[in-house]
Amino acid sequence: MRVSTRLSILTGTALAAAGVAVAGAPAAAADPIGPTLTSAPISVYQIPAVGVQITGLGLPDLLFSSVNASSPGKGRTTFTLPVSDAPCWTSAALTLVRINYVNLANGTSGSTSLRPCTPYGSLPDAPTVDTGSGPVAITVAIVGAEGYPNAGQPSLPGIAGFVAP
Repeated sequence: MRVSTRLSILTGTALAAAGVAVAGAPAAAADPIGPTLTSAPISVYQIPAVGVQITGLGLPDLLFSSVNASSPGKGRTTFTLPVSDAPCWTSAALTLVRINYVNLANGTSGSTSLRPCTPYGSLPDAPTVDTGSGPVAITVAIVGAEGYPNAGQPSLPGIAGFVAP
């Protein structure tokens, strides 16, 4: 079985387990599962995406991409990356972090991308998307940018979850 097939199976299994955990919660539960977003960015429960970056000395190093999220209003989510400028001086400077999301309550889904190093691109630092209210599962992937498809590669995807107000 190829590595990409295994990763797809593992990611699908993890999201299915998250869906079962949320769907199996009693209807009268007072506390939602996972962190509830506020107007200030918070770190969401996650397994971060992991990639490879090559330093100026030619030494490989790991690149971890975790995601912060906040809610500017009901059913909307803003994603940010809590990244230092250290990757901006490595081969990972031109990577993109792609976030795929699905609301487990209403099925709203979509995708957005962020750049860890904003001087290299015009994508917004903090894209806001309509996730809808309720539990949201996301996958986080490190992908190469146009013209630099191998930036940050090889990489493993990450997963996360939170509750959107």
